[in-house]
Amino acid sequence: MFLVTFLIGLVMLVGGAHFLVEGGGRVAVGLRVPAMVVGLTIVAFGTSAPELSVSVMAALEASTAMAMSNVNGSNIANIFFVLGLAAMVHPLTVERSLLRRDIPTCIGLQLLVILLALDGTFGRVDGVIVVLGGVFYNLWLLYDVRRGRASLEDEVEAEGSLAVNVAKLVAGLVVLVLGARLFVDAAVEAARFLHFSDRMIGLTVVALGTSAPETAAALAAARKGEVDMAVGGSVGSNIFNIAMVLGITACIAPIDLSSGGFLQDMGMALVAALLLVGVVARGGIFRSDGIVLVLVYIAYIALGVYQGMGA
Repeated sequence: MFLVTFLIGLVMLVGGAHFLVEGGGRVAVGLRVPAMVVGLTIVAFGTSAPELSVSVMAALEASTAMAMSNVNGSNIANIFFVLGLAAMVHPLTVERSLLRRDIPTCIGLQLLVILLALDGTFGRVDGVIVVLGGVFYNLWLLYDVRRGRASLEDEVEAEGSLAVNVAKLVAGLVVLVLGARLFVDAAVEAARFLHFSDRMIGLTVVALGTSAPETAAALAAARKGEVDMAVGGSVGSNIFNIAMVLGITACIAPIDLSSGGFLQDMGMALVAALLLVGVVARGGIFRSDGIVLVLVYIAYIALGVYQGMGA
């Protein structure tokens, strides 16, 4: 039964991603907002909805290990797997503002989480701190958007009315999230059948499942040449995952990190963000980079599965 659910979810992911990217791109033109900003906000927050719902449900059910692993695994997947695949479809050249504002924010938040987690617990106060960090980032982003809007070309017009394009964006987002829910449910059912631990389910199956909207959206954006939206969606999703998903989850229930493996996953998520600095600083993420990123991701997941089997 879970195979049927998996396939239905996959179809919804692909269809939802198409409308999300098409609607998002046209809304950006209509509102004279850069596609990168649409990726960092609407696309990123929307495609992170599965991570938020899964982590909150896990916290309410006292399965905080899965919640933390979901965030770590999703952030690792967003850089290595999602952007790696997107770069293999279309080389990703991005705006310099990503290096000035967004990637440093992602690295800073990831470092903050590691420091707060060194005592073996990520508690409610820790959650509030990272949520406030996310609020500050969004205020910074809003300031930059308002300051830079006047520099955009006034003569560019979006295809179709703004209302129609917003409707496409929202419809795509809804279908994307519902598809991800079906995808994750099927994947977790299969993982339980294989007797995976909560950490391994969160790091692998659930992380890949909840990153499915980002994957679908990034691939659709890359195929359409919307590379700023593809990169912005992944980086913005990582920021949202740390600041809001992890922060809100910790506010609901403190996360015990004493079982091991979590600092390793947090460190890998930090490495992913640091690697992004290097590849973007030299001009973008090219097809060869994409292949390396995906191979590194596969190797890390294989290591995690091996460690889980040996536990």
